[in-house]
Amino acid sequence: SNENSEMVQTDFYSYRYLASEGFLPGYSFPRLPLAAYIPGSRGAQRQHDSGYLQRPRFVAIREFGPGALIYHEGSRYEVVRIQLPRSAGVTGGIDTEDARRCEECGDHRPVSVGLDICEQCGARLGAKTHDLLRLQTVHTRRRERISSDEEERRRSGFEIETSYRFATHGDRAGRIDAVATDPGAAMPFADLVYGDAATLRLANIGRRRRKDASDRGFWLDPVEGRWLSDKQASDATVDAEDLEALDDAKVKKKVIPYVEDTRNILLLRPHGRLDTVTATSLRYALERGVETLFQLEDSELESTALPDPESRGRMLFTESAEGGAGVLRRLVSEPGALAEVARVALALAHFEPDTGEDLGHASGTTERCERGCYDCLLSFANQSEHALIDRHRVKEPLLEMAMAITEAGGGGRGRTATLEALKAACDSDLERAFIDWLEERGLRLPDRAQVHVETARARPDFVYDLPSGPVAVFVDGPVHDGSTASARDVSASERLVNSGWDVVRVPHDGDWDAIAATRPAAFGTRPGARR
Repeated sequence: SNENSEMVQTDFYSYRYLASEGFLPGYSFPRLPLAAYIPGSRGAQRQHDSGYLQRPRFVAIREFGPGALIYHEGSRYEVVRIQLPRSAGVTGGIDTEDARRCEECGDHRPVSVGLDICEQCGARLGAKTHDLLRLQTVHTRRRERISSDEEERRRSGFEIETSYRFATHGDRAGRIDAVATDPGAAMPFADLVYGDAATLRLANIGRRRRKDASDRGFWLDPVEGRWLSDKQASDATVDAEDLEALDDAKVKKKVIPYVEDTRNILLLRPHGRLDTVTATSLRYALERGVETLFQLEDSELESTALPDPESRGRMLFTESAEGGAGVLRRLVSEPGALAEVARVALALAHFEPDTGEDLGHASGTTERCERGCYDCLLSFANQSEHALIDRHRVKEPLLEMAMAITEAGGGGRGRTATLEALKAACDSDLERAFIDWLEERGLRLPDRAQVHVETARARPDFVYDLPSGPVAVFVDGPVHDGSTASARDVSASERLVNSGWDVVRVPHDGDWDAIAATRPAAFGTRPGARR
């Protein structure tokens, strides 16, 4: 390879596409990493040939940012140029996009006419973000000398803005709304929203130590793809709006690099107000609790804070592998899973889970932990936020959460709205009785009711939309006891199974508890039941 070569790769892969659409749940088909071109050494002291360093895209947005320093083979390299995605509609133009991000919750949407209200939280959307540039292969040059001040400023890193968008899969909603509540408390503890194959976007909006926090983005030469310093940008006084008319003029364009991918995500928002230290500490306590309870590696689960003007500590948890590990879904589908996580988090933070007694240190050590240690909430990954972590702030929220039961809705609605919609769609008193039975036991409610499946010529009473495939539920009244109706039922069930459905029949005189226990992925488990 040589310095002028471009690393052209495509992310399309049929299995990855099927996984992102929910057809291959539990499988991971990672997208191609992003690359940084490293020029080879020259002269008698030549140490290495030119080549590419590769990083996952959510790592590359931080490590391969404009002007970032990369250390390789004992040398220091600076990111100076980016491979530009050229626009098909404008000669010489670059392919950028505009979007709108909700400043209340972090949801992002493409710009469209008439869309002024956030579909996630109902708040008014903020101003448009222009000239978002998808990060691709970057090129570096070797830096021999650099001042200590410049190196320290660059080591402080970039400010990364996280946003998300829930997916839809045809008739199946791409989210599950749930609420964590203590039966003895006056109000719920937290709202939860789970999304499978959601779009997660990370945008690099500037250096952390930039002079003006409102100055977002980086200056770019849109002809050569070179990043420009502030001084170089001031010399290039012409904005790149019409490249054909500029000839050899020096041009500039301010862009915001970004990357995006599909991930399983969970939004958690406590109902009470939380200060920044408490919210940050609680987020990392829950992250460590989930990793410990479900035996995940540190790299398999990530968390970040989301905007929340009401100071209620809205936080986002992300399963790092595409296809996911399946643990975030369990936090909304299993009534006691979040409470178990809270108890584990209390123990990790050196508190007795039942009484809240401060144990002072981790098991097997004698040195007292004050605000946090690497045995509890601190890690190398959250070093930049160590000053905002205090284990004592999480005791009360976690004790409250340890008593909570999670109640999930269906079809992208909250539980109350789901219950009302299902009962309104019921065709019989027996169907309504079945829904009431699910509600009384705290089991998961169906996502849809009275669904006509044309390919199987069948109409299930209720449908659970699961990543592994839809589950059809038939609630059979006494009329189905006859031989003719029974034969029709068997035929309809076979056609659904042949179409990729799972089928559950619930007789009017059957053992409904036993039937629900055979499909925990659909119905969930009763609060307090052993998993």
